[in-house]
Amino acid sequence: MRVTSLQRWVDRWNAFWFPVSTTRNLAIFRIILVATQLFWFFPPLREHLNLLRKNADFVEPQMFIRAITAVVPREALFTPSAFTALSWVTFAVGILALVGLFTRTSLFVLALGVWIFVAHLYSYSDVHHEAALFCIVLLALAFAPSGDSLSLDALLRRRREPAGADASGDERRVDTAMWPLKLAHVLLAMTYFSTGMTKVIDGGPRWLNGYTLQTYILGDAVPRGFPFGIWLAQQHTLCVALSVFTIFFEVFFFLSLVFPWTAPFWFLGGVFFHSGPYEAAGHDFFQHIVLLTALLVCTAPAWWQTWGSKYLGRHRSRGGREEPAPAGLEGSLR
Repeated sequence: MRVTSLQRWVDRWNAFWFPVSTTRNLAIFRIILVATQLFWFFPPLREHLNLLRKNADFVEPQMFIRAITAVVPREALFTPSAFTALSWVTFAVGILALVGLFTRTSLFVLALGVWIFVAHLYSYSDVHHEAALFCIVLLALAFAPSGDSLSLDALLRRRREPAGADASGDERRVDTAMWPLKLAHVLLAMTYFSTGMTKVIDGGPRWLNGYTLQTYILGDAVPRGFPFGIWLAQQHTLCVALSVFTIFFEVFFFLSLVFPWTAPFWFLGGVFFHSGPYEAAGHDFFQHIVLLTALLVCTAPAWWQTWGSKYLGRHRSRGGREEPAPAGLEGSLR
């Protein structure tokens, strides 16, 4: 009985993390994340050079920085010339990761370079979890078959295959293509739950009275010059509703893991959830928005098809026999 029960949990674990799916979804996820990292979130070299020139030491070195300096002397790597070279190398391998050439290696080097820049910046200033989360997911892509579809690696592989071979290319189906997307989903849920419970524990009812949110919005919107935020801060009833929505979204986002059929709605709600603070006070959580959008783009179509197959009977053949559900979230829906 115990073995059966344990095996059941192992099967559920594997069904969540390793459902058989096409590598195309992972490839689209790779392209979205790498493209935004290169052309939107790429580390600002000028800011890093300024920090290196004006600081003889770190203010509060991050663990990753401490690990590097334990092996490489600070004066060897943390110099303007070394960081300039690191920036060019990181961008170059990022282009390789984007087009899918030597995909695993280029993704790993890209993630490592971004990690160094992010950890270096955080060694002088506040830590922002959205950048760290994005880096973790970027690194995870290096350990998955991210280049098996929509890549130069896939194109070269198909050309090397003998004539008559099954060169499915972008239609490869494996059980290791979805776990980076699952990891991004789980990390988002952990992040939201942590911030939501912090508000509940530290602020309690004060976070729901509307006045707290009004104070925060007004304190940021006025010095930053955001007219919409100044107007919003004067709408008490609306701020009460937004406060309740904030707590609800952050604390209960994990339900998208428990009930996967609700996930697309949570992803879409998250995009609007982060757009509000930016429009009101300039608080940008663009990396979270990109992750949520990428998850929505890569999983929602498969979810809709699977949901239709399971509950609406849309995937039935003319003979009345049910056809297999499409790949994507089928493992999570069981």
